[in-house]
Amino acid sequence: MVAIRECLIRAIAGGAGFGAWAVVLCLSGEAGAQETRWEAAVRAGSEYDSNPYREEGAGSAGDGLTRYYGELELESEVGERGQVRGQVQHGGKVFWGAREADAFLSAAQVVGSRWFASGLMVSAAGDVKDRSERVSVRDYVRAGGSGQVVWSGGPVRVWGGGGWRYFGFKPQPEVSSQGPTAQVGAALRLRSDVWARAAWSRSWRGFEGEPLRLEEGQTLGWQEGARRADVFDVVQVGVSHRRWLVAELGYAYQRNQSNSYGQGLRRHQVEASLTLPGPWETFVSGRAEVQRTRYEDPVLIDETFVIDDENRNALVVAVARQVAEHWEVELRYDLYAQEFGVGEAYGRQVLGLSVAYRAGGQE
Repeated sequence: MVAIRECLIRAIAGGAGFGAWAVVLCLSGEAGAQETRWEAAVRAGSEYDSNPYREEGAGSAGDGLTRYYGELELESEVGERGQVRGQVQHGGKVFWGAREADAFLSAAQVVGSRWFASGLMVSAAGDVKDRSERVSVRDYVRAGGSGQVVWSGGPVRVWGGGGWRYFGFKPQPEVSSQGPTAQVGAALRLRSDVWARAAWSRSWRGFEGEPLRLEEGQTLGWQEGARRADVFDVVQVGVSHRRWLVAELGYAYQRNQSNSYGQGLRRHQVEASLTLPGPWETFVSGRAEVQRTRYEDPVLIDETFVIDDENRNALVVAVARQVAEHWEVELRYDLYAQEFGVGEAYGRQVLGLSVAYRAGGQE
């Protein structure tokens, strides 16, 4: 365990900034753990990005970049029915010319679980994610903690839980929010390799800034002495197949209600993904996402809902091949386009080639 602990601390100290968390995680895995498994991966490569600044409209001139990524995961059994799992990640992209678009991301999470003979499982989790940019335009901090109860019996699985989430938007603190969350869901095994699922979640978001009001005469003004408050609901259904190939199809409906003018939305989202063996001992994976959003006022919508590329129409295709023990090469293409229902055009394409080294073991 000493080598694993030192490796984890070095990985955090290299840029994630969660050294204390790393020490706690390693010690918790060491105390009473019967078996410890670890996995690590490092990836580096070069890419071409057609829109480095992710601008709408005409966009920006394309540029090349170097991307790197590292991940370390530690999993330890605690007693006969307990488990603690921790993961740390750090990555970054450095452009060759558009240096103001450089971005760096660090994340960490820890999950503790315990199973019971009745089919019940309880878990608690905490996570933090930081995105920092050379020029602060879209950087943020996300963090939270949650608890969950899962019951499995035969082909049925049901769960429920809740927690607290925080979103800190560095360029505009008034857009930062925090509040409780709740979720329930169920899954049904239709066959040994096919699952159907449905889930609902709600987030109550309290913001730092004042709500915006539409006054008489169609003028906008801030409501002094009040705080913006949103309620965000997500309903999801989907089906997945896992055998010699992995295929998933899902639909999500999102609704945001706010006491601030212009922040309401209704979004329909369909996503499909497929991973299967390809020729020459390769693995081919693809993901397509299409969504349509109706905003109360698309001009005023804040970064809470559009900060990630996942909030766009997307097509991602990747081909990976193991070239030696622990070594993998991947060719990847990403296409992002503006979601339907929004007038402003958006386009971004990314083509990249990377090499990864993976290792693992147990003690």
